[in-house]
Amino acid sequence: MKTTRTLLIQLPIPQLNFARQTGNIPLGAACLKMAADNAGVGPVSLLPQRMATYLGDAALLDLILAKQPDIVGFGVYTWNLDRSLYMARQLKKAYGPRIVFGGPEVTPDNHRILSPAVDFYLFGEGEVLFSDLLKDRTHWRQQSGQASADAAFEQGQSPYPLGLLEPEIENMVLIETQRGCPHRCGYCYYGKSRRRISTVPADFVVDMVEWTRVHRIAEAYLLDPCLNARRDLDHLLKSIARINRDHRVRIISEIRAEAVTEKIADAYAAAGFTWFEIGLQSTNPTALKKMDRPTDLKAFLQGVKRLKARGINTGIDLIVGLPGDDPEGFSQSLAFVVDNGLIDDVQVFPLSVLPGTPFRKNHQALQLSFDPTPPYTIIKTPTFTDQQIVEALDEAQDRFDLCLYPFPDLDLSGCLTQYVQGKDNYVCTADLNGVQVITKLIINRSESAIQLGMWAGQLAHPYQLVFGPRLRDQSIMVEMIRGFSKANPLTPFEVVLVEPSELPDMQRLLDACQLHRPHYLDNDLRFLYPTPGNRAMLVTLLCKQKQLVFECAMQRQVYWWTADRLPDRSGLEMLEMVDGIFIPDKYTISALYQWQNRWAPDSEDLPLITFADQSAQKSWIYLTMSEDYWLDLLPGDRFQEP
Repeated sequence: MKTTRTLLIQLPIPQLNFARQTGNIPLGAACLKMAADNAGVGPVSLLPQRMATYLGDAALLDLILAKQPDIVGFGVYTWNLDRSLYMARQLKKAYGPRIVFGGPEVTPDNHRILSPAVDFYLFGEGEVLFSDLLKDRTHWRQQSGQASADAAFEQGQSPYPLGLLEPEIENMVLIETQRGCPHRCGYCYYGKSRRRISTVPADFVVDMVEWTRVHRIAEAYLLDPCLNARRDLDHLLKSIARINRDHRVRIISEIRAEAVTEKIADAYAAAGFTWFEIGLQSTNPTALKKMDRPTDLKAFLQGVKRLKARGINTGIDLIVGLPGDDPEGFSQSLAFVVDNGLIDDVQVFPLSVLPGTPFRKNHQALQLSFDPTPPYTIIKTPTFTDQQIVEALDEAQDRFDLCLYPFPDLDLSGCLTQYVQGKDNYVCTADLNGVQVITKLIINRSESAIQLGMWAGQLAHPYQLVFGPRLRDQSIMVEMIRGFSKANPLTPFEVVLVEPSELPDMQRLLDACQLHRPHYLDNDLRFLYPTPGNRAMLVTLLCKQKQLVFECAMQRQVYWWTADRLPDRSGLEMLEMVDGIFIPDKYTISALYQWQNRWAPDSEDLPLITFADQSAQKSWIYLTMSEDYWLDLLPGDRFQEP
């Protein structure tokens, strides 16, 4: 009898910077594999996180086609639904495997998940039903289903000690401590499919914190929508404190601040907790009532202050466009945060009317208008016009002095000066478990269709397409943009124009782009500009002009520093009008490192900085945003330690 082989895949949040961390840890898929192994069915394998996260569409498809699994399972989230559907269609067309969808996006009321390419939909937790699918083919006839996995979960088993996950990528271990939530907030799906709360034993959590310590992983995230709802919380915290006295492991989680007493705050600090996400969401009584989230603001403040007094940081969440809220109420929520000194870590985002939530179920009665495509962003409510939502986000940025929609990071390193002035084309690559992916293409001339096709099948997620100054034929640019994006329709990318003799017709380049629309980034970054449109194809102009000539949507202008000396404060201030500064490789590496050490502490107040030298670029990222990147994936062999 033929063995049925299964491959599980979780695709990442789309991004425009290669090697940036995305949080794409396939914990759910790993739990399914453990359940299948325990049930003696399989074999089941996971696509490694590094490959699922950083392979472009075509390269990822080629990899799966080479493996030819009989069953392909996708962990589906808001951010990867369209790409998962695309992959499912391509695989079904190529050789007809059975396709399973599971994950938070897979709910009975979400019609966007429906596709002839998908054979089975797993609602809720999937360990039991997934194993049943592998045991008995008759289950496939049902096409969808749900089954409790309480017993399996409560035994306490983690995929990390089994080597199923790669904690080194995010430098983090996820520890699932509880399934279900005691609260029923209208915007949230967490636990809506569960009738009871299930928890793992405290000893299991402690063992995993110890495993994290032993393997020198910096951070443990206790996945729990409300950690302080655990009945054995006091015992758990004391047990963690005994093994994490030196706080080698930073621990983070989510809580309700109202329940933080002096005693429990001491216990959190002793255990090594450094950060909590605390969902204030709103101070408007009407909005709080409609979302079924009663909040005692006085107790909330007391809890936050107790945590902060012990050096524990708090991330405060606010949502724009909640039912029952209005511009005045939102302004009062902002004032509450500012007046009480809570602005050091604030997240503000528009409401997402997610499938499976009460707000989605009752959206007609609530008169909620929202985007029908992920992430289902609110457009308007009876008390919030579309323009007022934009104005509310602008007000939050002004009040908190933060950028809610930051531009992608700037990285123009890698052969830009060595090869961009030559006649040949060139590619920069990265190694993913032995698979070479192209992260940058430096183009100086036309190329054969065969070579373009080969390159299209090797692109990373995302990639950069760099056009050198010798390339003056816009038709070549158009051909490459069209070909690469057609082969990779869900992979965002950046076009870099290096010292062009004249600016190309930008609309022509954008029209050549064959990305799936709306791309997830088109919606997620909708409020980056006043009007909706492209957010998944970025165009960067690298030139030696200080005057702005390039400032439309998804365009940025970077100044090529030409002086004999590296920029000082006056030089940096002189270039505040441009989007970034490119430092060429004509300086010694020691001079670059010395300059970086001087300016890294002030990096948030500087224009974006990038270096031609790959090692210098890696060093700059290390000094200014090391926690945002998987540094081992970046090129550069001379890496300065602090």
